[in-house]
Amino acid sequence: MALRQTADTWLQQTLGADVAFRDGQWEAISALVERHERTLVVQRTGWGKSLVYFMATRLLRQQGAGTTLLVSPLLALMRNQIEAARRWGLKAETINSTNIEDHAIIQRELLDGELDLLLISPERLGNERFQLEVWPKLKNQVGMMVIDEAHCISDWGHDFRPNYRRIMHILDDLPPKTPVLGTTATANDRVVKDVSDILGATMNIQRGALTRDSLRLYTYTEPMDHPTRLTLLAHLMKTIPGCGIIYCTTTHDCQVVSEWLQMQGIDAQPYYADVESDGADTRIELENRLMKNQVKALVASVALGMGFDKPDLSFVIHYQQPGNIISYYQQIGRAGRNISEAHIILMHGSGDEEIQRYFIDTAFPKPKQIESAIHALQEHGTLKQSELQRYVNASQSNLDKILTHLEVERIIQRTDDGGYLLRDALARPDYDRWEDVTKQRETELQQMEAYIQHKGCLMRFIAEALDDPTNVQPCGRCKNCRNSQSKFVPDPKVVDVARRFMREGRPIVIEPRRRWPSGLPGMKRTIIEHINQPGIALCGYYDTGWAEIVKKGRFETNFYPEELLQEAMTVLKGHFSTIDAPPQWVTCVPSLRRPLLVSNFAERLSKRLGLPYIPILKHIKQHPEQASLRNSYQQVMNTYNVFKVEDKPSPAPVLLVDDVADSKWTLTVVGSLLRKNGSGPVHPFVLATTNTRS
Repeated sequence: MALRQTADTWLQQTLGADVAFRDGQWEAISALVERHERTLVVQRTGWGKSLVYFMATRLLRQQGAGTTLLVSPLLALMRNQIEAARRWGLKAETINSTNIEDHAIIQRELLDGELDLLLISPERLGNERFQLEVWPKLKNQVGMMVIDEAHCISDWGHDFRPNYRRIMHILDDLPPKTPVLGTTATANDRVVKDVSDILGATMNIQRGALTRDSLRLYTYTEPMDHPTRLTLLAHLMKTIPGCGIIYCTTTHDCQVVSEWLQMQGIDAQPYYADVESDGADTRIELENRLMKNQVKALVASVALGMGFDKPDLSFVIHYQQPGNIISYYQQIGRAGRNISEAHIILMHGSGDEEIQRYFIDTAFPKPKQIESAIHALQEHGTLKQSELQRYVNASQSNLDKILTHLEVERIIQRTDDGGYLLRDALARPDYDRWEDVTKQRETELQQMEAYIQHKGCLMRFIAEALDDPTNVQPCGRCKNCRNSQSKFVPDPKVVDVARRFMREGRPIVIEPRRRWPSGLPGMKRTIIEHINQPGIALCGYYDTGWAEIVKKGRFETNFYPEELLQEAMTVLKGHFSTIDAPPQWVTCVPSLRRPLLVSNFAERLSKRLGLPYIPILKHIKQHPEQASLRNSYQQVMNTYNVFKVEDKPSPAPVLLVDDVADSKWTLTVVGSLLRKNGSGPVHPFVLATTNTRS
């Protein structure tokens, strides 16, 4: 009873004299502090899950317990939690990639028992230095273990992260009766059972209602193209009060949408994982500007999701269809936490499903890639990641994923020199489970599509999809409950402006490759002796606008039309005006697969530019398409020695034309070949690039 009185006092000192625990909060705290149980709290966003672990930490520390270790998935979430923990009177710190200079001081305070709370990412748990220098001493001092966003530990969850699986091994190291708490707002029955099995069979599961009274849900059932969506979005930003978040699926979409809104006089800033690299505000600065209502909206990727807490966020708009109801609920839960009404709006259209199916297809490595990695380590012994690229057809990011899966499942281990060593040649990941999870995600995508077209209560649909344990009644506030239909009719003139915006004046710079991949046969130096000049791509291959015409020409008509030629000429003339020595002649990358497509376009383009067209290159051997190869080593090997220069090239600068650039290695190899044979500087131009970050 004395413990509860202490907790009530602290609660009111922190949050106000009239505040009391919500149903379930004290029960969870008591399970952790008084009975040292393993507890899973599944409660709606805004319910106060963080209050549970902050209060439990403070009570445990009063009893002499060690530091609470809080595993958290996102830097934005960590920043939020640090500030909240300090408001509760806790000494809280984090060890992550943004505060490396502070690591030594924080580690000393941690091991000296001076910290109440340490926030850490699951990746840091697997960090070699942390495992060698910190964990052996820390594991016996942990007062409580908290796994925030615990659905990430389950591969059935919408946001599964292989590194979260490291927690299973960490739990094995903890002293008996160490309280463990998992929290999430987004777990259906399947995920709850899986997380319970992972974290401990004695799990005390707390589940509550998931509905939110403040959210007014609205879906546009008819698909819209991007220009129409942009037009509608500008209208909504001028009519919905307050500040909010606009979610987009890709970084490029965040950039395009925010730029469009700014052109319409709306202060909307892009926000994505590496926004700092583009010279814009940092993520922290952008979050603070939204918190202080200094921007109308952040146009955000999923990097702004879990745990971002702005109590008066008045809208969340999805520019594109999400992949599943669970992640959708997670994102709309940012809004309406401390206000009576928040607008939740969902648009969708062509291409949305294709993007989501790509995410589903690439969520797990392919078994063939796993087998290639294991076989390479079996055959060659310890290999570094750069060496594994020779044997595994996987991109660097996907190879990271492969190695993480194998390391977490203890099939391989890292060596002191940064290599990887095979531990168990017979062990394999559970491929059948991966396949089952993939099928489940396809079902969830269909469920998301059903939600958009649903005629009944939208909030009830979401709650039932999440296996809400309560008897959910129609909300009375969503579009369908109110029988509400949008009266907005897009102005064709504005739609046309948006369409031109998506097409015109948006060329993408192709930065030249400067180094060859290491380990190429016969290549002693990795520095490229003859690098290309910065090139230009007319558009991104997955954009709307010109990309649709490029795809049609490539796969249907085998011809690039006049409007594409005209735009290419306009863009190139503008580009040439910025160059001291612009191209004086034109050639193209030849193709055995489509022998006339690019050469025809390049010849017509040269006439428009008033430059001679000299088809000096020959494709001498067919090879797999670059898009089928996933890393630089294999992409270079695929294009090396398959082209030749048939005549002495002009020493003047040259425009090298191709239609689609995937890896940029074809342009690099062909450009180097031209320079070695005597040509002047090589300026690449492509109609589309599959990687807008080059």
